[in-house]
Amino acid sequence: MDLSRSYHTRIKKSVDEDRATIVAAFQDIIKCGVRTSFRLLNYYKGLPISYPATIVELNNGILELDVHQQQTVAIERSKLVFIKCDYFDCAILAEVQSADIRRMTASLRNFKFVEVMAERRDALRLQLDPPTEAEISRATTKLSGKLFDISLGGFSIRTEERCPVGNHEEVRLRVMVPNLLQNTLTRVETTACHLETTNEGNDFICRFSFQADAQSETTISRFIFQRQVEIIREIKEAL
Repeated sequence: MDLSRSYHTRIKKSVDEDRATIVAAFQDIIKCGVRTSFRLLNYYKGLPISYPATIVELNNGILELDVHQQQTVAIERSKLVFIKCDYFDCAILAEVQSADIRRMTASLRNFKFVEVMAERRDALRLQLDPPTEAEISRATTKLSGKLFDISLGGFSIRTEERCPVGNHEEVRLRVMVPNLLQNTLTRVETTACHLETTNEGNDFICRFSFQADAQSETTISRFIFQRQVEIIREIKEAL
């Protein structure tokens, strides 16, 4: 998952000075035995995975941690992780140097202050695997794509062309929502508001908000629940 939309960088002085400040704070926590809450947070395929972690040591700017085994799977695959520690006034984003699922350890580096925007979402947004068929239409214009992620209030559709309408304009969407237990697809059609289109590699990600009716809400809620179970099972099977 592209984490770039999940946070905003908060530069307080400069990137290098902020990193030095964070490292110095970790040194103080270790040296003085400061009692503080310390949790890691990943968004693995959209699902938040968050467990407490224990600081082991700090060497040359690399923070060594003992972590929950399920967290190590998300860390190892995501390559980035948020740190939530009440010693700081905001979250921290760290690069993953290494993660060992069997030993339940992780090494983190290159820290920076961030605001975790994903925490502000009203609804859980999960990625589809594999993506399903989707279509964006307005008047006589139609654009086919793949449903990339879904929530009760929004869709993201991957396309080979840019969305043919401007931001905050209405379109008609047709998407196929999986029923993972029955291995079937349910068509959902709705009017939606185009929020933005961004580049991702050679493709585009078109994002939309919509108001679900009772039937589509039932279909999407069922998928969200099934997908959560599937993602958690995938993590456990990797242990």
